[in-house]
Amino acid sequence: MARLLVVDDEAQILTALRRGLSRVGHEVDVAPTAEEGLIQAAARQPDLVLLDLRLPDLDGIEVVKRLRAWTQVPILLLSGNGTERARVAALDAGADDFVDKPFSMEELRARVGAALRRSAAAISESRLPRLRHGVVDVDLVERRVEVAGEEVKLTPIQWRLLEVLATNSGRLLTYDQVIAKVWSEQHGDEARDSLRAHVRTLRRKLGDDATAPRFIETELGVGYRWIAESTS
Repeated sequence: MARLLVVDDEAQILTALRRGLSRVGHEVDVAPTAEEGLIQAAARQPDLVLLDLRLPDLDGIEVVKRLRAWTQVPILLLSGNGTERARVAALDAGADDFVDKPFSMEELRARVGAALRRSAAAISESRLPRLRHGVVDVDLVERRVEVAGEEVKLTPIQWRLLEVLATNSGRLLTYDQVIAKVWSEQHGDEARDSLRAHVRTLRRKLGDDATAPRFIETELGVGYRWIAESTS
């Protein structure tokens, strides 16, 4: 199905993930150190990297930065005792998502499958002028949004926010990543407050509910994720 690279310094985890992910058809390479993981990533060209956030020889955030210098391969963080700040920093550096240890093999298989599907969809969606997510229809050329067949008027900021989230479907974007994409400059807490206000308004216009979201999911303390599946 896909070639995966697992980078983790715990031998038991490497063995368990190699066995568990191989059983569903993936080809799995493993590396016990960051440096070996970087070498294998360059040599083997994996379709997805599973990366422990805390490695003995090199910080996981630095590994993400080095990978992102030359590849856009999906990176799924394996976060054990990492702090929220470390997870956010890794996501800001270019990681796609994270799963907290301990995790079940069923959960990990599902997260790997979702990340691989997002990666494949991103390639095709980047060429599409129109995106459909459930009852939401986004026309990127005409800058027009319809909800259940009715046009919804958005401000330029709301439009940009929707565009950023919808074209990164399923990916967890940190607050700072969204701010950097929507606004040309960042202004600390003031920008965070403005972002939250725009998200609330956008949710209302889309008919979304923050307590039971269909479109925009909040990862508290981290950022936002567009969760509506594309029907394009």
